[in-house]
Amino acid sequence: MFRFVTTACAALTLAACSSGSEDVDADGDGKVSAEEAEAAMAKVRPLEPGEYTMSMEIVELTDPTMSEEEVAQAKQFFSAMSGMAPPRCLSEEEAKEGMMGVAETIQNGDCTIDSLTSSEDGMEGAMTCKGENGNDAKVNMTTTSTGTESEMTMNVVEPTADGDRTVTMKVGMTRTGDCTQGATAP
Repeated sequence: MFRFVTTACAALTLAACSSGSEDVDADGDGKVSAEEAEAAMAKVRPLEPGEYTMSMEIVELTDPTMSEEEVAQAKQFFSAMSGMAPPRCLSEEEAKEGMMGVAETIQNGDCTIDSLTSSEDGMEGAMTCKGENGNDAKVNMTTTSTGTESEMTMNVVEPTADGDRTVTMKVGMTRTGDCTQGATAP
């Protein structure tokens, strides 16, 4: 689950988006195809090129296989990673790509899009993905953006033999200026 969450978060934070209102299921068959998802993602206004700082926070983590101490350590680890991430340089080409990276992540993540809404200002969606234990994990995400700041909240619920494992995570990016030599490129 964490592998999928971190991969999806990384891809989503490259593209700015917020909750939208246009249903993506263009053909009305009750399924969102990869082509429909790509068309919807192409509508979303991308982040502006430049240097960005990234923040990550685990808002909620429940895992019946982890002790309270292990949960606290996981939350602390993600907070520490957030503060240690170097600035990231988002090139003009990456900014133009926008949400297309998300489509690739979904396809590589063994996910099916259950619902997706899209507009120029953003997207909101639900997916079913294969979890680490082979069970279907339910993923809900909502993102917001100003064009120079974006925030994504992702909630993942994965059933285990001991009960549901749930993680709610927020990932944000804030533009701090033009790219400098200290910023990392992908």
